[in-house]
Amino acid sequence: MSDHLEAHEKLRAAVETLRSAERDAVTLFADFRRRKHYRKMGYSSIRLYATQELGFSRTKAYEFIRLADKLEELPRLKKRVESGEVPWTKAREVVKVATPETEGEWLELAETKSRRELEHEVKVSRAGRNRDESQGELVPLPSVPKAAPVPYVTLRLEPMNKAKFEAMIEKLMKLHRCSREQMVMMALKAFTGESSPRGDSPYQVIVCRCEECGKTQVGDTELSAADAEQVACDSRALEPGQRNRASIPPARRRAVLARDGHRCTTPGCGAKHFLEVHHIVPRSRGGTNHESNLITLCSSCHRLAYEPPRGDDGIFEHPRLC
Repeated sequence: MSDHLEAHEKLRAAVETLRSAERDAVTLFADFRRRKHYRKMGYSSIRLYATQELGFSRTKAYEFIRLADKLEELPRLKKRVESGEVPWTKAREVVKVATPETEGEWLELAETKSRRELEHEVKVSRAGRNRDESQGELVPLPSVPKAAPVPYVTLRLEPMNKAKFEAMIEKLMKLHRCSREQMVMMALKAFTGESSPRGDSPYQVIVCRCEECGKTQVGDTELSAADAEQVACDSRALEPGQRNRASIPPARRRAVLARDGHRCTTPGCGAKHFLEVHHIVPRSRGGTNHESNLITLCSSCHRLAYEPPRGDDGIFEHPRLC
């Protein structure tokens, strides 16, 4: 065999190995995310795990997350990708347009058409065109005036963040007379904004704790032990007959936020929203409100501090300070 043909075969084999490895990586990534192994590794999100442990760029991390989500929505495609029946290069095209309702049709196209033909079909579908069966040509849809699309926003919030968001909407309802859509937009802006100049949280949520049974609730929602500890770490407590008492003095809280640049201090995170101040050594174990014992964390990283695994002594081993 001549040198150029031998090199050609080696290159083709290497590319096939690369595609197979990428397919395996995505399926393993989806399973890793579904089982939330990243939290056991000490990361508050799969994105943070991917950028810190896998060396992904933010773009690559979001691409893998999107692909993992789509494969979970399309179980038949996922099964055929894992078995090798559908090449990864074709599956990557199918997930761009397929839905649970059209999954079967796109699987059939993936099996009967070449990769280039499939790419063309996906491009046509995304362009919003229909196939005129009588002519066999791609004909654009009739030019009809269309109403402006109505955007929909879906939020997935943990119980405490959901309560904070609802409290913000309730506050806006009392202060302004406007549509619910306007109130939601105002709440989103306030909810995701930086802490107020005073250093206090930009929202107030009433959390009730029963001293007899220890149950902690927000409205009708019972909080987990981790949520309850997170609340107690950075909040204001009201006891009957006494003034509100902050777990961290406001001036000290402002100083810690300023010191940390109003960003989460978890390596690789750096979030600027949903910021809270955390006690490295819990007050229940003798921790104080001294600045050296306080760090800024986003709500996700803060909650992770109260989930296993923790240090053997129960102290949150924050990478920045270890």
